[in-house]
Amino acid sequence: MVAGVVAAPKLELANQDLIKSHIYSVWLARTGMQFGESMNQILDLEVEGYPLKGSIRTQLTLTQHQLDECLEAIQSILEDKFCTDDLKKVSWYSPDWLKFTLDHAIAAFDRACDRWRKLYSDGVSQLEKSRLIIDRSARGNSTQEERDKADAEQKEAQRQIDLLVGNLQTKNQTQFEFYPYRYFAAEGFLPGFNFPRLPVRAYIRTSPDSGEFISRPRSVALREFAPNNIVYYEGSKFMVTKTKIAVGGIENQYNRVSVCFNCGYFHPSDDRDICENCGVQIKPDTNGNIAKISRLLPMETAITQRRDRITCDEEERLKYGYNITTHYRYSDQKRKTAIVHTSSGQPFLRLTYSPTAHLWRINRGLKKNRDERGFKLDIKTGEWGDNTNNQSPENIHTEVHILVEDTSNILIIEPIGIEGDDSEGLITTLQYVLETAIQAVYKLEPDELDSERLGQGKYLLFWEAAEGGAGVLSQLLEQPDAFQKIADAALDICHFKEPLNNCVQACYECLLSYRNQFDHPLINRHLVKPWLEELVESSIVNEVEEASRNQQYQKLLEQTDPNSDFERLALGEIYQHGYKLPDAAQELIPEANCKPDFLYKEDKIAIFCDGSVHDSSEKKSRIKLSVMISNTTPIIKS
Repeated sequence: MVAGVVAAPKLELANQDLIKSHIYSVWLARTGMQFGESMNQILDLEVEGYPLKGSIRTQLTLTQHQLDECLEAIQSILEDKFCTDDLKKVSWYSPDWLKFTLDHAIAAFDRACDRWRKLYSDGVSQLEKSRLIIDRSARGNSTQEERDKADAEQKEAQRQIDLLVGNLQTKNQTQFEFYPYRYFAAEGFLPGFNFPRLPVRAYIRTSPDSGEFISRPRSVALREFAPNNIVYYEGSKFMVTKTKIAVGGIENQYNRVSVCFNCGYFHPSDDRDICENCGVQIKPDTNGNIAKISRLLPMETAITQRRDRITCDEEERLKYGYNITTHYRYSDQKRKTAIVHTSSGQPFLRLTYSPTAHLWRINRGLKKNRDERGFKLDIKTGEWGDNTNNQSPENIHTEVHILVEDTSNILIIEPIGIEGDDSEGLITTLQYVLETAIQAVYKLEPDELDSERLGQGKYLLFWEAAEGGAGVLSQLLEQPDAFQKIADAALDICHFKEPLNNCVQACYECLLSYRNQFDHPLINRHLVKPWLEELVESSIVNEVEEASRNQQYQKLLEQTDPNSDFERLALGEIYQHGYKLPDAAQELIPEANCKPDFLYKEDKIAIFCDGSVHDSSEKKSRIKLSVMISNTTPIIKS
């Protein structure tokens, strides 16, 4: 009745976050600690900052002998053949990294509690503020409206605190959002493949006296918990009306960034004019999206209010969805590049693979509101604004964008030679053809691989959306016949091997899905048929990989001043201690008219070593190695 072969599951065993969570689980088992049923059994809520309880910290502190046993146990786990093969391919893993991670496990455990601390601190702060207003009201110093609002906020704050510490008897403790084992799995400290890692939470006020926290994966929450969006919960409608504002004020929460719309690259500052990835000028895209964002707000806990009725205007606004853009930044690990050639030797696709790259997804506002970029935010109350709000203008920030950040294995595919009248339809169809075929060949679920077009269709970004990574994208460069298999599967998926009469341009049995419904008018399977036929006979040629750490070290040694032994001594110390190596040596900076001995381009750090003239005995005692950074703070001296 059942025939076929079960394919082995795909998992990236060299995923750094995945390895860390298993290290911490082994470490935690060695401590013998039991979390209990609530976070208040771990943190001291009577002390400012809510530190770990003394008894907990003592129990988590292992002796050196216990740490050595723990290290041995972890190494025996990682000696698995499949795990070892994957770890050999990455540059970050080493016995020293393993020992460092284990030695600092307590600090990592403490940091994992920070998001709970913030939620609890916000709840306590709201409770105290509402009580002050109630006390003033008792003295006749506030209006009835202020008193009613304070009463509601007091009940809401108390409910949130009860949810955080588990002071509820309505359900089993293990089902609560903040049950310790569940919480630490969601924070990524412990393995938890059934929980979204580092989710975004929303507080649903189900009634004046009660409410619940619900969590969503970050990529989902960027839309579902977006300002003024409608959330459906247990048969009722709730509107996202507020976000949590930090105690230090909103200015401390904003990120200021620049993004390149030519290639999609992300820059963690808003003062760049030239993209460091493709070298093109940074400027707005053709849809009016700004490239330099000064008010980029990471998504925090959302607050909702019940809405019994949704107006026609709101429904019309929301049905068009949000304007989401995706951006990436390569990790410090080495990247792999390759070219897919046709059977005639012509370059066809340019591939760039980067493990554990950083992904940023930015919500720039509703698609319907092309004239209004971003969202409006009341910086005092955290309320999201719209045209119907009567908020004080001096407290309103406009053009606020929201973002979520993730780490994933990514693959950038640049089709070579796509041009013509229907290039947009071709690149769009190629995107979904490749995505669907990769999922079919490597037995992935739709949630495990995602894609997006970048640079007005010049690049295709694919990333492994599964928790821990599927380890598939790297195989596309390692297996010589990878794209041959993908193309063959794509021809079958698109009904070219066995025609389907009722499929004209595309159908739900081939390329169409709920996820790509906005692109349905562009998808046409016939556009990509010649490309797929070329790919069936294609071959992959790997280009020179980015220099490994040792190769980079040797390259820098060759660039040093032959007359300066101290330069090589300083470089050797950086290399031996495992610090990040400079990007260049003896490179001229025209703007400053100087040539540092070593240069960190991305970090804007220039290192100047004293020259060979100082090698004389009378000057050796005065030798200094000073580092100049943009804020002029010395960080290395010897």
